[in-house]
Amino acid sequence: MKKLLLLSVILLAACNKQDEPSVEPSKATIIPYVKKHHAKSDPPAQLDFLQVVISSFPNAQASYNSNATELRLLSKHIPSDSKFKTYENWYSIKITRNIDSENWSNFLVEIRDNQSYEQSKTDAFNACKDVWRNIDHRVPTVINELASRINKYGKNSSSATAQHIIRYGYLFNLDASHFNDGYPVSCSISYNNK
Repeated sequence: MKKLLLLSVILLAACNKQDEPSVEPSKATIIPYVKKHHAKSDPPAQLDFLQVVISSFPNAQASYNSNATELRLLSKHIPSDSKFKTYENWYSIKITRNIDSENWSNFLVEIRDNQSYEQSKTDAFNACKDVWRNIDHRVPTVINELASRINKYGKNSSSATAQHIIRYGYLFNLDASHFNDGYPVSCSISYNNK
């Protein structure tokens, strides 16, 4: 009798148990990996930053080269096969990889605004920071440091300059030295593989 009573209690409890709500896989929200708080001693962020870059520039059109080693983002009103011409306005973002690798490892912003050298620098360096603050929060600080050096050097000299540094496993290169020759200001960030 005790066994029957115990079995009845267990069955009653099982019947009253309600199923927890479930989320259908097709309706689940996928949250991309973004690590925003790296320690100074952490290695560079190892992730495919391609999607982060594309989502950072929703008003740009993306196109690949023939062997899919370069993704280029241009303004939607510019044909995707456009090429840079000296002394013309330009806004381009490129992400590249080696042909023997599936990892995207180089990021380049090139901006030329013929009306303003200062605006070209600001736009190029800010575009770099806007993308990388979503990947590795240490990167914008380094860009600010290099941009400050370029600005200080420009005040003390009549020529523009380029600054580069290796930090946190990245190779940074900010270059405003060829603006007067008709070229864009650039901000390049690559994984330092040395």
